[in-house]
Amino acid sequence: MRECLALRALVRAWSQYREDRAIAIGENLIGAECAAERDAFLALLAASLPDRRSDLAGAIRRVQQIAIRPLAAEAAATVALVDAGTEELASVREVAASPKLPGDPATRLLTIVRVLRRSADVDSDALSVTATSPCWAINLLAVADPALFGLSPHPLPFPGLVRRRLFRSDRDLDRDRDDIADFVLEALHETLCDIARVPRAVVAFGEAFPGLRVNSRLLDTWLLLFAFGSMTPAQLARALPCTKAGAGKLLNDLKIGHFAVRHGSLEPYVTAIQFPVSFTM
Repeated sequence: MRECLALRALVRAWSQYREDRAIAIGENLIGAECAAERDAFLALLAASLPDRRSDLAGAIRRVQQIAIRPLAAEAAATVALVDAGTEELASVREVAASPKLPGDPATRLLTIVRVLRRSADVDSDALSVTATSPCWAINLLAVADPALFGLSPHPLPFPGLVRRRLFRSDRDLDRDRDDIADFVLEALHETLCDIARVPRAVVAFGEAFPGLRVNSRLLDTWLLLFAFGSMTPAQLARALPCTKAGAGKLLNDLKIGHFAVRHGSLEPYVTAIQFPVSFTM
């Protein structure tokens, strides 16, 4: 369950990273699209982890195991992206780790954002400054090293603490404060919901397949599918590992049990159950 939870946090973090850096493709974290950017994201995240033995570190290795090996040009692009991103991450970490920051999480985050605003505008355009904002770095650190932001007694990954619009030069303090409070609550809520969803996914599987052992490969398959949202037999074969035919049978067993759907023989298997959860904030 812990790996599934970490993988789901990683999927959310990748989605937020794509939004922050205006990456229009590569929605599937383990897909073939956008390999250079995806691998750079994983490398930057891994380098930012305070504990390389954490669940999130294991989730990163799992994605790297599943992903197709990049082409030479993609690998070179990844190196360039990591080199460019490492310096910016270090700058953001220095600000976020300052002992002079307020203790209140929302006020702390507001201060970080306002310190990291680089300029009033670009060519008199208030919106243009958001295109080069360090928004992505703040959100990546909120996943890799959430203790920097003091949101919970036990640090948990919180993708999506800030949005690019916070770096617009025409925003006032009250508007920033209100938006940050909303973003923090939204990030906390989504993390809490995921913590509740994963055990429910395990319980539902046990009820549907009562004769299987706890360490069944079908359960492993279900938790991987639930984490990523969709998988092909080839991806699952690299994840377990097993043969592609064996992976296809496992995914089809989930389909027969109504835990997965497939909309064509060339399409991936998709999670059929979502387990809606909501908390009053």
